[in-house]
Parts: sequence; structure tokens; C-alpha cells
Amino acid sequence: MAAPRFRAARGSDAPAIAALHLASWRDAYRGVLPDAVLDVAAPAEMPRHWAATLPLSRPGAVILAMRGGEPLGFVAAYVEGATAYVDNLHVAPGGRGAGLGRVLLGLAARRLRRLGCTRAELFAFAGNTGALRFYARLGAAIGPVQPCEVHGHSAEERICAWEEIGSLIAATARP
Repeated sequence: MAAPRFRAARGSDAPAIAALHLASWRDAYRGVLPDAVLDVAAPAEMPRHWAATLPLSRPGAVILAMRGGEPLGFVAAYVEGATAYVDNLHVAPGGRGAGLGRVLLGLAARRLRRLGCTRAELFAFAGNTGALRFYARLGAAIGPVQPCEVHGHSAEERICAWEEIGSLIAATARP
């Protein structure tokens, strides 16, 4: 099987990224988010979101992993002052645990460090324990549970932060 290729996402990738994003949410967040979010709000919003997001209108990176013509995963991260804010990191259902998320996160962190970011952070749903373990293994400080809103519904999240972006980059370089 061919190794994945990584490239900057283009405007024409918006439908594929939206579909992958939705499939990942439905797989990872069933029971974490209300069904109304996963079955109604997200399918309506994600295509609009990615059509408006790509091409990038702010400093950052949206990186897509592909094999053949199939999207395997993506990361979207943006510059917020000195912080690399990771807005999305998703791997196709069935593809988790193979190191793809780690590679994507590392690529984004390196790109945003070149854009001046010195730290990194993201928010993960509190019920997404697999993701929280993944970020902790990469050295993130995991914050307390806090309320958030997702498509008009209440949820809970936790911040995952790296005070030094270099520590995230180093952690993602290790298999």
C-alpha cells in the first residue's frame, strides 16, 4: 500500500474535507454530542464552513493527507497571536491509531512555528477520552472540564496546551 501524501488543502478540497470531517465527528462523537448536532446541524454546516474556509483567508495551514484520490485525514491550524490554534484534527474512521494524526499535527505545528507561533493549543471534547490520551502522550497540559456550545447545544471541553511549540514538534517526530 502506498504511503500517504501530505499537501496544503485547496478550495476544490472543501467537499471532501467536509465529508471526512462529518464522518469523523459521527464516528468519534456519538454519545459525546447530541444526535441533533451529528445528524442535522453538522451535515448542514460543514460544507458551508469548508467552502468559506478554503482557500485560507487568515494565516495558518490546512493540510490534507491523501492516498490515491482518497482523503485520509486533515488538520486545520491558525495563527492567533503567538499561539498555533489547532481548530481541527481528524482522521477517517478506521484509520486512527496508525500515526496519521501525529504526522498531521506535527506538520501543522512546524508550519505555524515558521509563521511565528511559540506555543500551541486546541480544545477537545471532554468525552473524547481517546483524543485526550493522545494529546497527553504528546505532552499537552490538559485543562479542567469547561462548558462550551456546539451548533446551539451544550457540551463540555478541555483545553490541551503546549507552552513551547517545540515540545509538540519534538513529540510528533517520535513514532
